[in-house]
Amino acid sequence: MALEFHKLIKKHAEAQPDHPAIIDGEATVTYAQLLEQVERFAGGLDTLSLGPDSKLGLLCLNQKEYLIALLGALLKGLPVVPYNFMLTPEDMIYITRDAGVDHLVVNPVFIKPEIAPFFSKFKGRITTAPVPDSGLPAEGTIPFDKFLQSAQPDETPPRHSRTEGIPDVIMYTSGTTAKPKGVMLNESMFDNNSKGVETYLPFQPEDRAIMALPLFHSFGNIIALLILRVGGTLILLPQFQPKAILAAIHQHQATILPLVPTIYSFLAQLVERGDYNVSSLRYCISGGAALPHALLHKVEDLMKVTVLEGYGLTETSPVISVNTIKGGSVVGSVGPALPDVQLKIVDDQGQAVPQGEVGEIIVKGPTVMPGYWKLPEASREALTPEGWLKTGDLGHLDEQGRLYISAGRKKDLIIRAGENVAPLAIENVLVNHPAIMEAAAVGTPHPRLGEQVVACIVLKEGCQATELELKKYCREKLPPFSVPDHFQFYETLPKNPVGKILKTQLREELQGALNPSS
Repeated sequence: MALEFHKLIKKHAEAQPDHPAIIDGEATVTYAQLLEQVERFAGGLDTLSLGPDSKLGLLCLNQKEYLIALLGALLKGLPVVPYNFMLTPEDMIYITRDAGVDHLVVNPVFIKPEIAPFFSKFKGRITTAPVPDSGLPAEGTIPFDKFLQSAQPDETPPRHSRTEGIPDVIMYTSGTTAKPKGVMLNESMFDNNSKGVETYLPFQPEDRAIMALPLFHSFGNIIALLILRVGGTLILLPQFQPKAILAAIHQHQATILPLVPTIYSFLAQLVERGDYNVSSLRYCISGGAALPHALLHKVEDLMKVTVLEGYGLTETSPVISVNTIKGGSVVGSVGPALPDVQLKIVDDQGQAVPQGEVGEIIVKGPTVMPGYWKLPEASREALTPEGWLKTGDLGHLDEQGRLYISAGRKKDLIIRAGENVAPLAIENVLVNHPAIMEAAAVGTPHPRLGEQVVACIVLKEGCQATELELKKYCREKLPPFSVPDHFQFYETLPKNPVGKILKTQLREELQGALNPSS
């Protein structure tokens, strides 16, 4: 029973009641208002027909209601299941049944007539806006505002009596080749993780952070909790729109910008071509995928701001390491491990490798999940008996203990004619080409080589490049065995909700589409 975030919000509400906690479009929620609404939501949960296995689903955009419901449920002790709204209806139905979600906070934009029967199956639905003619039953459906108004604020609501073993939050990873897996997490883990990040990135009450990262994702979740932890202000944006992000920075004089590399790439292009004022930024945070070296330099040069890259997984609450304000940006590095995180680089037998050598990154500590929801076999595969989580990422440590994601995902490593080819090394070279906007290197089956290297390319607007030209460029900068065998050109690359390129999908699409080179 942590209740840490309620205690922190209460402290800020008492010290600075009128300070903005959340800016959501035209609406501003102060810390005093946030505290009252969180406590009202927690009190209102007593009016629902909750059982020991009940769980609250959150199907929202980046909006104030999401955070109020999350914090209110944590205060009450009711387990929360955030939904990735970009999943298919089939996956959402799977998550609902797998987790046992019986109550839902939902933005009506997701209630389509064809899937209204799915929403009608929940015992209770709290809607964040009016839903005329939605097809939902009136009984069990209540507007969010009315739900708050009808409840009494309760700073010490009786804790929800839940079945032993159910965590505070079940956060599902997006499944590309299998069903999503539920990562079991607790409020104490978020508290510990945000404290660890704060030791390296000292946020301040005066900070205003742009929140375009989806709140349902582990990256967005921890940044939001970090800002509320220190009494800063969250500026919520409903989705990744580069022009809207730049406009919001200027309008709100934002000081912190957390994003993924693909969005930084779009921002850099816009800033290079247009008159955008981003001078209020103190620093940027990059995560979710590897940040190409050329893009790091470009963003820092164009936006006149330090970009601090970090690394984490949903399974680790999520941050494992991050570059520090004191140390600044270090090209290729995702920084030292957080204070309470143990980190090792191991070989295929699980033995530690010498400093500087590449191996799999494994981590241990109070922010590592206890396992996957109802998946004991997957949990045993991911966690050693000693509690080390196998990340599946390949990296190395330098002499100062900073981590480098040297070769990307272990499963993405390409083995071409017996040589290990690191996709990340190819991608870092390709994005340095003046015509290339984005690049992803994947391996596809080849009868003689085992795997061939395919570079998937998105060109910058108005630019041209041929396969012959790009092969010549790569031969000048890469070892022969790493030069791509094929180049495929795309208008856009498939991505997950935070902008990470979906290499599994690319491999599936390319399977059989290419004639193996001789």
